[in-house]
Amino acid sequence: MTQRRFVLADFRYTSDVVGHIRLYEAGNTYDMPRALAHAAAKRELVAIERPIGWESPSILRPSEVLTESELTEAEAELKLLQRHAFEIVNSDIG
Repeated sequence: MTQRRFVLADFRYTSDVVGHIRLYEAGNTYDMPRALAHAAAKRELVAIERPIGWESPSILRPSEVLTESELTEAEAELKLLQRHAFEIVNSDIG
């Protein structure tokens, strides 16, 4: 499952076990895996849509790097949130 996100600042991450690097450029909107979108949002690198008054960051600013551990942590958080939401729905039914 992917989520569409507007990129606020350039960032990159290693996208697979082979080590390919994926670059997300500021000012563009991309479909990205949920865990990546969550990890990037925690670092304020993405938004759901382009903010009013947003200005592109300096070309001299180096791209941010999301690590594998950040993606793993984001996946775990999303699973925990999903489980919590499921428990609330089940308690309301029962």
